[in-house]
Amino acid sequence: MKILTAGDKNYIPGLATMLKSLELNLNKDNYKKVEITIVSKDINAKEKKQLESCCNYQIEWKDFISVDGGLLSMFGSRLSYVKMMPEKYVNAGDRLIWIDSDTIVLGDLAPLWTMDLEGMAIAATPNPWGNPNNSQDRKPYLNTGVLLYDMQIWNEENLSEKIKENAINNVWNDHEQGAFNSVLIGRWKNMDRIWNNENTDDISTRIMHFIYKPKPWESPTPNQHWVKIFSQTPFKDDLKKMQNRSQGWLFKLKLKYGKWYGWVREPMAKFKSFYKRKGRNNSIDNP
Repeated sequence: MKILTAGDKNYIPGLATMLKSLELNLNKDNYKKVEITIVSKDINAKEKKQLESCCNYQIEWKDFISVDGGLLSMFGSRLSYVKMMPEKYVNAGDRLIWIDSDTIVLGDLAPLWTMDLEGMAIAATPNPWGNPNNSQDRKPYLNTGVLLYDMQIWNEENLSEKIKENAINNVWNDHEQGAFNSVLIGRWKNMDRIWNNENTDDISTRIMHFIYKPKPWESPTPNQHWVKIFSQTPFKDDLKKMQNRSQGWLFKLKLKYGKWYGWVREPMAKFKSFYKRKGRNNSIDNP
């Protein structure tokens, strides 16, 4: 089984908890060899060693490759573009699982790894709030938090380049996710929500995804499933310090802003995309 994830210094608590949850829940009889690749940014050697101690599986570290300057994101880290070009970071063979670092694994991943992709390039779950780029769109819209790739189809169809080109030519307010959905219309398998579930009360969940802010390590009242696993990592003593930081005025301002920026991000994205295309057309007309 091959797993790819990514994180920076701010997501170390999330990475640690996700790695520990993998160790606690994978069926070791079925998968004695699990290879995990972590694409990192601003994580030092000591922190990497601590993260490696969170699980007994082989971990390979890869430095984040700077993406094309044309790739813009409205908010968040460019690390989200890693899942757009997985072959640059890992020799995956036939299959690869992507897992965001703000998740915890609560069940064995064997059914996910062996899932029939039915000729599709990837499997994903629908985004819980639909298409953030078009509130009128009612079609299923995939969430990229957990993905199962068919790497043979992915590479044969040159999907990394197609999705990258789409991301350059458009401004999606949900980073790489908009490009995935634009290119892969009708080309992704809709898998059960248990594999990427934002509902933290659903006991059937196999992978719990903390999509919303604050993240558990930022919250004064973190999710108890997450805390139970985090308390088994080398970073457990840092929880109180992280929670104290979350009480600062700057964090509260960001959190308050995050509650309403969804109302403005769609028109912002459309305006930015229009402006970007206009500039590109002008450069073509006036070489």
